[in-house]
Order: sequence, then structure tokens, then C-alpha cells
Amino acid sequence: MSLSRRTALGLGVATGAGLLVGCSGPTIVDTGIAPDVPTRVSTLWSNRADGPMPAAGDDGTPFSVVLSGPTERPAIRGGALVGNLPAAPGATYVGQRLPVPITRLGARFGFGPGDVGGAIALVAFTGENPPRGNLHVAFTPDRWIVGVVADGGVQEIARESYTDPPPQDGTLAQADVRRRGATIWVNAPDGTVHRFDDPRFEAPGGVVATWEFFKLTPDSADVRMAATWAG
Repeated sequence: MSLSRRTALGLGVATGAGLLVGCSGPTIVDTGIAPDVPTRVSTLWSNRADGPMPAAGDDGTPFSVVLSGPTERPAIRGGALVGNLPAAPGATYVGQRLPVPITRLGARFGFGPGDVGGAIALVAFTGENPPRGNLHVAFTPDRWIVGVVADGGVQEIARESYTDPPPQDGTLAQADVRRRGATIWVNAPDGTVHRFDDPRFEAPGGVVATWEFFKLTPDSADVRMAATWAG
């Protein structure tokens, strides 16, 4: 499935700093504690043989794939799911629908060489049109950005730089986002945990867990996903 640029922006392609709109000042608290949230779906891509992306995850939940720019679907290569994004701006969205609003999203991933316009985003979409989502957290090689999807784009709530940026040699890092009501906890790839309070995290509740491959420029870093999960 291929989408127009305008529709893609609504789905969350606006991960790049210059495309985000509507920044506010939330409460940000560094904390070592995040709530315990069980996972409902998970896939260990590193256990899969090279080849086309499967139709369902390890738990049997079907995947959906939306292409915005790329013409090739994701595939498994070298123990990871790769987006197969060309050397051009664009995004690919891999989703799984949950029976309840999403309260946890995560991935284990690695960055390749290239500029910091390459990213992975963890998104909770409502499944409606125009697209809306109460969670959009993007991770680039040098920072991470918290927002929501509304009014035709991504509204930035906060951004942080890593205390220790992940290397761009494919080394795996991990990100995990958990939500309780209007509060989220971001377990960032550098090992820090941050809390954000904002009423936009609470409604509407997203039920489509989405892992986004994104490139802002032709030279942006590629992303490889070794594992994905949601709850």
C-alpha cells in the first residue's frame, strides 16, 4: 500500500526535527522506575531466516504494512527486520492491531552509518482516518522525540539527547515506552528512564501498535529491528 505525502505526514512520517509541530512543556522527571506492563504481541526477528516478512508475528497476530515512498516491503536479512527504504526520504509502517488500547511499545534495534535523519518510531494509532495516535516516540542516532499524532501531523511534546548515543555500526540498542493514563515512561537506548505527563497521551487510545522505519534525507541511517513487542 502506498500513501500520498500528506497522508503519510498524518501517519507519523514527520519524525524529523523540521517537520514536527506544536511543542509544549510537559513535566519531565528522570526516574529509575516504570510500571510493569505485560506484552500481548512480540516477535523475535533474530530467530527468523532471511526472506520476505511473514504475514504474522510469533504470537500469530497479523501484520499490516503501509509504504510511504518505498516500493519494496520490509524483509528479514541477517537476523533482523529491515525496512528496505531507498536512498530517499520516506517511511514504512509495520503494524499489529491489539484488542485493547496500547500501554506498552518497544523494539530492539540498531542503526547503520549515515546522517541522523534515520529513525525508528514507536506509534500507537487509533486506526481511524484521518490518522490519530496518542503515542509517537521516535529514536534517531543522536536523540529521541516524544509526541502524538493529531491534526494532520506529529505534535512534538518533548525531545532529549542521549547521555551515551548508540553506535552506528549495527550494535543493538533497546527502547521501551509504557503508558498509564496521561503519563508515559520512556526507557531510552542509553539506559535512562524519563517520565512525561500530558493529557494528550490518554485519548484517543491507540490500538494499532506500529513500528516505523523512517528516512528524512537520502543519506539518512538505516535501521534494523531484531525484536518488537507491544502490550
